[in-house]
Amino acid sequence: MKNKIISFYKKNKRIILIIIRVVISVSLIAYLIRTQFKDPQNILDILKTANIYLLLLSLSTHIFGIWITAVRWKTLLDTQKTGLGTRTLTVSVLIGFFFNNFLPTTIGGDVYRAYDASKKGKITLGTSASVILVERFSGIVAAGTYAIAALFLGFTAIGNQSVIIPVIIFFIISIILAFLIINPSILKFGRLFDRFRIFRKLKEKLSDVYRTLQSFKKYKVALIKILIYSFLIQFAVILNYYLTARALGIDLSLISFIFMVPVITVITMLPISIGGMGLRENSLVFIMVALGAENDKAALCSLLIFAMLIIVGIIGGIAYNIRPYLKVGTASKENAGS
Repeated sequence: MKNKIISFYKKNKRIILIIIRVVISVSLIAYLIRTQFKDPQNILDILKTANIYLLLLSLSTHIFGIWITAVRWKTLLDTQKTGLGTRTLTVSVLIGFFFNNFLPTTIGGDVYRAYDASKKGKITLGTSASVILVERFSGIVAAGTYAIAALFLGFTAIGNQSVIIPVIIFFIISIILAFLIINPSILKFGRLFDRFRIFRKLKEKLSDVYRTLQSFKKYKVALIKILIYSFLIQFAVILNYYLTARALGIDLSLISFIFMVPVITVITMLPISIGGMGLRENSLVFIMVALGAENDKAALCSLLIFAMLIIVGIIGGIAYNIRPYLKVGTASKENAGS
């Protein structure tokens, strides 16, 4: 019996893990609703008084974030001579949001983006994945910088708990990892890989990744640009959270969101739910309530932000289905209009 269970698990491991993550995600959302919404009438009252214009402005930050993400991605891909234009990449980013709703963590859609860029840009999957890796870590560095900025602006504690040391540690680790990604040879892994046969095979498979990461040292201007884009993207997310909260009458400062959004961004990368669903909402409510927000307003804020992500995901799903019927240019014509 035990052997049958083990055999069944090995054959269906991927499906089983997805089901587990779906259950975790749904359970976390259910827990949030059950524990935070004591009186359903309060929810209706809050929605009636919500500022619809601020909510629409909040939703518009997603549009800006998608576009600037495509611009950041294009800046990196241009170093690899792919010829992909901003419009093509914007559609790909949208579709990535769609796949985020079905794949583990908030970086699930990056798998699709890496594959899509390699196919349309005629580069290896390893090269494409390396570009996504650099792009992602530029975002983490930007998030860490915002968190540090919040400390200097006076945000030093959640409730009675100091956040100074954890934020500084996270920032230092982010900078070190970013440096190692751009300079992979500094750890001299090549010598270690050459000593063992199993590592030599792995080195061959990762050779494209290694060469691509090494090549970015020549493109310092491009790296500076993507850092600037990453700061803009992160600020767009911060505004999304802040404007939604203000629309519901939650009186928390912008500085509070400058700190909490980077923290929540990192939490949602944990590979235990689908697209960070449940983790994002519960962590947001926990921090907001600790800072003085009302439970039902904080919970509704988190669910509205979740709804906006779902809306963007649906648009991405539509784009995924109609894209084969559209002729989206990827060469010089599109680049001329970008």
